[in-house]
Amino acid sequence: MFFSQNDGCCAIIALRVHRAKDNKKQMFIICGVSCARIMGECRAMRKILSVGMATLASILLIFIVLFTSIGFVINDETFVNNEFTKLAIGPKMGMTNTDLVTSFNRLVDYMEGDAPDINVTVTIDGEAKQMFDYPQEVEHMADVQKIYTSIASYRDVGVLVMLILFLFAAVINFRKAPQYIAQGYLSGSFVFLLIFGFLGTWAALDFSNFWTFFHQMLFWNDLWLFDGTQSRMINMLPEQIFADIIAQIGLYAGAVIFALIALSVVALVLSSEGYKRRKAIALSRKKARDNANTTRKKARDDARKTLEEEKKLAEKRARIAAAKARKAAAAEASAQEAAQEAEQERLREEKRARKRAAAEAAAQAPAPAAPREARPQREPSARPARSERPAEKPAKKKKNVHDDTGFLDD
Repeated sequence: MFFSQNDGCCAIIALRVHRAKDNKKQMFIICGVSCARIMGECRAMRKILSVGMATLASILLIFIVLFTSIGFVINDETFVNNEFTKLAIGPKMGMTNTDLVTSFNRLVDYMEGDAPDINVTVTIDGEAKQMFDYPQEVEHMADVQKIYTSIASYRDVGVLVMLILFLFAAVINFRKAPQYIAQGYLSGSFVFLLIFGFLGTWAALDFSNFWTFFHQMLFWNDLWLFDGTQSRMINMLPEQIFADIIAQIGLYAGAVIFALIALSVVALVLSSEGYKRRKAIALSRKKARDNANTTRKKARDDARKTLEEEKKLAEKRARIAAAKARKAAAAEASAQEAAQEAEQERLREEKRARKRAAAEAAAQAPAPAAPREARPQREPSARPARSERPAEKPAKKKKNVHDDTGFLDD
């Protein structure tokens, strides 16, 4: 019977509190230590249960892979035909490889429960005959069928049990399920590799002795001992064919088993503390590099933005200064124009004042004298010839004589 982690902690705490109720500090210390101890024991128990279930499930998995490999090999017609060709069984028995493969497939179908009997008609030395007409062959194949179908039933049940065990192994400690399942599979495969390594070495050194021991362990009678002069089955299926079939089964099953071993090793490496620590360091370094790159990029962007803002501000200041300069120039031009207009207005006022003064002076002056008589016009003189010296230019007219009244200024 198993108790939960909380139940165990509560029981220990209650016991310690009763013993140390007069000392609160000691009570809390004892409770903390007890809880830590119980939690550690619970973690260890969960690990043992998870790894143990994974080991049992892995043993079932290897058994399932092995038995399934048997079905693949014995149903591979190409492999069987090549074996018959390699051992030259057809010429020895006076049969074709097609009849031999057909007979072998009939035995396999009967063994798997897909055929009612082993009766098959073949051509031997040009005559049509029943291939397996020896009564001992029928009885032996009936025993083989019982063993094979029983193992197939165990295989089907084993698939369900294996899935349940793997599920429980994962649920017990879900966070470390890959690690515990990998440990369990490596443990189970190690056991199987020891067993099958021994059996494989035995078969490689003395297959006849191994094959005899195999039949003695599986069969409770002597029906597997055939007379080669009467049984076509023993002539069609010599020991070498079974040796090649077992080697092919080992090749198929070994490929799957070793692939799962490699996968388990990878899972253990990925879930190990050292790998996690190295991964954390690598991630922290990567994060630091990313942060540094981000910081540098941000600094460059900030500098670029600052330069752009300063440039825009300088342009704005230049535009403002230019606008102020234009306004100042316009104001100065307006001031100059106003000054010129004021000066012109002043001059006009002065002129009008002078005119008024002149008009007033003229009004106060005496009447003008009588007009002089007109002088007689002089006759025009003859024009000198071209060769003569031209007349002198007339003298320039003198400017108006200045007077105090200003009347003659115009």
